[in-house]
Amino acid sequence: MPTVPAFVLLALACLAPPPPTVPREGERDPAVEGPARPPADRPESPPGDANPGDAPVGGEREGPASEGAPASEAGAGPEGPAGESVDPGEGTASDTAASEGPASEAAREQTSEAAPSPPPPSFERELPVSDADADAPGSDPFGSEPEPGSDPFAGGPEPEPDVFDEIGRDFADLPLAPTAAMKSSSRRNNDVLTRPFRRPVYSVAAAARLAVLVGGGADIIQPVGWGVAFQLRLHFLRVLKSRFGVEIYGGHARFSERGSFETFEGSEITRVSLLTHTDFSAGPSLQIPIGPVFVQFGGSAGVAISTLLRPRSADSSMDETLTNTDFGLRGGASLNVPILNRHGITVGSGVHHLFSRREVTIDLDDAEGDTTRPFSTWVEVFAGYQIWF
Repeated sequence: MPTVPAFVLLALACLAPPPPTVPREGERDPAVEGPARPPADRPESPPGDANPGDAPVGGEREGPASEGAPASEAGAGPEGPAGESVDPGEGTASDTAASEGPASEAAREQTSEAAPSPPPPSFERELPVSDADADAPGSDPFGSEPEPGSDPFAGGPEPEPDVFDEIGRDFADLPLAPTAAMKSSSRRNNDVLTRPFRRPVYSVAAAARLAVLVGGGADIIQPVGWGVAFQLRLHFLRVLKSRFGVEIYGGHARFSERGSFETFEGSEITRVSLLTHTDFSAGPSLQIPIGPVFVQFGGSAGVAISTLLRPRSADSSMDETLTNTDFGLRGGASLNVPILNRHGITVGSGVHHLFSRREVTIDLDDAEGDTTRPFSTWVEVFAGYQIWF
């Protein structure tokens, strides 16, 4: 027959269960009567779910069965071979071996589970304190608690002022349509819209303008022209729901018309008739914030330098050239829209009028014909870029 290897027999011997222990006559059966009591000189086990003070003393067992039991069974413990009672604390070697069975191991496990686990080392370690705190009796390493009613964050950095808190203190500081103004201020950083009226607002704009002659200039040249303008406004005085200030305005406008003239050689050349206005003015201005935009009205007074060039023929020496400086007034309105970070656009219109008495003939070939004032009135429409401070 085949031979079984030795290591297989050794493994089977290790895995085989131990033979059951049969108690001898007069000995305690741990499986029936429970684990043996520890000797009196042995330290007590840690407190578990049961109260140690309620445990039976001297080998007594709880329950009704222990009340009527004989003395030999209640206090003397199991009898020895000669009929003498054996002290539970002096158990024989066979008793000790019997008490170390599976039931005893289960009892130990139950006792260890019931015992509370020691706290982690991190809670037992003391926090280091400084020498000054260690010398002071009753010092707290975490610092003293703040007094009732005091601000615990008083020593920290102060937060930046919120524009909504600032304008929310007084309803009079809110602009017209405040909800739309606050949305533009918070989402696109256009805080100039919600700035209190007591604080000034400055703006600078550069715009292109389209001009149309409505006075005597339209009698001698085509009426549509173009130009540029520069605007500087300072609003610093509160008036109800608006700001009052001053504006400085400067610009240039030119009107041109092409004409053909015959030369001495019989050919034709094209020459240009030109009317220009360069104006500077200053005056009061009113700014009204309405939601996400500004509406502005202004009027100014200043001077305008005007020139007129009209060719008579192909020879430039016969041209009519006039230059005049006149007092002028300007009035206009604009809509200013901040878009992002106080940068935006401006659109508007205005009227210019020059107090000029200079007259010229409408037809250069008829010296005695009708006359007109070329430096008079024109209107403009402008659009451009604007920034607020």
